[in-house]
Amino acid sequence: MSSEPEPVLEVENLGKSYPAYASPRQRLAELLWRRRPAERLASLAGVSFRLGRGEILGVIGPNGAGKSTLLQIIAGTVRPSSGSVRLRGRVTALLELGAGMNPEMTGRENIFLMGATYGIEPERVRERYGAIAEFSGLGEALGRPVKTYSSGMFVRLAFSVSTALEPDLLIVDEALAVGDMGFQARCLDRLEQLIEGGASILLASHDIQLIKNYCTGAICLDQGRVVAEGDPETVTERYYFLMRSGGQVGEDALVWHADAVETRFQSRRGVVEDVAIEHPDGATGEFAAGDAIGVRVAGRVHAPEVVPAVALMLRDVRGYNLYGLIARASRGELTLGADGAFECRFRLPLKLAEGRYSLTVRLEDRRTDQIAPVLDKHVGVCNFRVTGREQRFLGSVDLGGEVLHAGEVLEAPGVVPTPERC
Repeated sequence: MSSEPEPVLEVENLGKSYPAYASPRQRLAELLWRRRPAERLASLAGVSFRLGRGEILGVIGPNGAGKSTLLQIIAGTVRPSSGSVRLRGRVTALLELGAGMNPEMTGRENIFLMGATYGIEPERVRERYGAIAEFSGLGEALGRPVKTYSSGMFVRLAFSVSTALEPDLLIVDEALAVGDMGFQARCLDRLEQLIEGGASILLASHDIQLIKNYCTGAICLDQGRVVAEGDPETVTERYYFLMRSGGQVGEDALVWHADAVETRFQSRRGVVEDVAIEHPDGATGEFAAGDAIGVRVAGRVHAPEVVPAVALMLRDVRGYNLYGLIARASRGELTLGADGAFECRFRLPLKLAEGRYSLTVRLEDRRTDQIAPVLDKHVGVCNFRVTGREQRFLGSVDLGGEVLHAGEVLEAPGVVPTPERC
């Protein structure tokens, strides 16, 4: 008998479709004679995933991918056309703005209304009322009808109620994008408290850094189907791939590749064949803070009109871009042979805080100064750790700043030439 805890959410082969009416007459025919329309539009098709206790699953994808429909089905506000949703525990949800509220009722009355919607006894809501009111920060506005609220006030009230009633699963559909920065920070703190208490969260957002920083896993939807599932770094790169490749066809069309080590997409007009870290000691996986490493990139372009450029990006463990450089053939920074083979080298000082970092390499066609088509991209192609010395700066990167002594005069600023960044 397995001792593995049961997931709080199981979605199996979920589908949702809507009738496509060619005319109002066809809709009337269905109502009067139960005549079904010939076509149906699929919003979701074959969606399956699981969410364990204490996990945060990010849901991303282009507009119209089916994210909101998926969350509405799980929340119970929309019926699926096929498949199943299995929930274990209490579910609260922040979906459309003002959903679950009566606009004619006051904020105070809507707190009890939402509690009843979630199946919470009025006495339990009364016990939590003070905490809900305090977290919302709405004060006297709780005595006004919510139809007078701004969108930010709606979110404050809904989030305060949904998270205060101790859900086993909290569903959030872009709600955090509405509040001000201070309230967003408090919301994220509250989400972390819920996770520490064993709750699970399903979070749909277009904020990719939010997904990377707070989610334990992610899925990417496109045209109603799951096209990527796994760790947030890999899944968000698939999302970027969808956004970038949407307008590229033929030889420019990007092909997606992913494995356990790195994420990659490429076209047929160029390829990065090798990326290697160079260090005098031969080290590749661990370096001391302040060391400098070399990075060699080699590859090949398959079209003579391509003007290759190689971008190198340093990322931290959360996926934030910290620093980047570009080597261009047009400036002699990249050797290019008659057979299309190219090679370039970078020097990268590791003026970094202790921690894990990764390198991402991108091959571009820089024939113009416009947005350059990406021919190949390796995400996380090299991973390494920076180990410590006494850290005399805050943040991730040491910019060489100084603390001035009392009475010391700042010299006139000068212009320091720097290589091109990306």
